[in-house]
Amino acid sequence: MTNKILITQRIGRNKYGDYFDYLETNYIKFIEQYKLQPILLPNDIKNVTKFYNENNCSLILLTGGDDIKELSIQKHNNNLFKRDDNEKKLAKFALQRKIPIFCICRGFQIMNVVLGGKVSKNINDNNIRKHKVNLNKKYPNIVDNKTIIVNSYHNHGITINDIAKPLEVLGTTKDGKYVEIYKHKSKPVFGVQWHPERKNYSKKFDNYIFKRFINNKEL
Repeated sequence: MTNKILITQRIGRNKYGDYFDYLETNYIKFIEQYKLQPILLPNDIKNVTKFYNENNCSLILLTGGDDIKELSIQKHNNNLFKRDDNEKKLAKFALQRKIPIFCICRGFQIMNVVLGGKVSKNINDNNIRKHKVNLNKKYPNIVDNKTIIVNSYHNHGITINDIAKPLEVLGTTKDGKYVEIYKHKSKPVFGVQWHPERKNYSKKFDNYIFKRFINNKEL
């Protein structure tokens, strides 16, 4: 039986003022590599946990793209932040039920906020599209010298001092200032600040951690 993964989506607005949900095709291509069936979460859905259960999902993916409400200049536009409400509900639901949840970029930040951490605004140079990440442990046959190169598409980030207490830092930027990868200390939660679904420089490591997530194994 194919495992189903619930995937959150971005919110856009067309020239007529209508709001719509969308998801980059890279996510679907990435997910299908692992023989998973993607289930897309509509942002206007009233009961996200009911939707998860009715679709017989077993995994959750919080995707990247766009600022979280806490950092946006459009924070008073409730239509744009239905996604935030849904993702926070899903995060709490996953934590309570110990459902494996993988958090990418924006999702990485959302989970930290849900668990009591903070996100710092405008920390990134938009001209930088890749950088080094120093890992805190060895991954034999996966990574050489505890260092990987990852892509970079985020404007905001989590400082080492602002990580939520239930999360364990697994890797940081080269200067040690910002968190790049974490896991929950006792629940099946993984998060990365980079985008494994986009053009990346750490495919072997990304493949390793995503398989650990799917199989609900320790990282």
